[in-house]
Amino acid sequence: MSSLPDPSHERVVTQFDPPVPDSPSLDPRSAPSLEPESLVITQAARAVYPSVAQSRTSYTSRFAIDTFVVAAIGLAILTTGLIAITRGGFDGTMSDPVVEVLGFRHTTTLGILEIGLGVCLLLSAFASSRPAEVFFGTMLGVAGFVGSVQAESFQKSLALESAMAKLAIGAGVIVVLAALLIPRMSTHTTRIVQA
Repeated sequence: MSSLPDPSHERVVTQFDPPVPDSPSLDPRSAPSLEPESLVITQAARAVYPSVAQSRTSYTSRFAIDTFVVAAIGLAILTTGLIAITRGGFDGTMSDPVVEVLGFRHTTTLGILEIGLGVCLLLSAFASSRPAEVFFGTMLGVAGFVGSVQAESFQKSLALESAMAKLAIGAGVIVVLAALLIPRMSTHTTRIVQA
């Protein structure tokens, strides 16, 4: 199974705290007071204990703008669905009464579908999963397309309007394009402390 392209920009930062001083030369000609035997011992000691006076701390921070776009659309759909089922209720059938939310007609059934899709979009955004964002964005767009072409078929059960279905198509396209095209920023920082 092929994976989706993941456009990203990565920045690597390495900090030295305090700055590492230049190590003294170990050339016997530049240090005539050192005996060759002591020079060998010094080099051997450095080979055995290379990192005694060094501490490394690494962390990576990521910034994904596409997840904010997907989360915003998912939250809007989820909120619309919650308002629809709150106004429609569960006393009668799921298709009656027909209520109005943000200028569009809704039934409780349509509200439940919106809640499910909104939760899926939010979870894919929180997981920073591009494949999930593309999948649920495509589902939203396809559902909107079917709803706009066959709006009369869903009049009784969903009270779906063609304008709302076209809005769903636009939201699905935005989700898919955001997931595929917006790069993610990544910064990897390594802090090296020298004693």
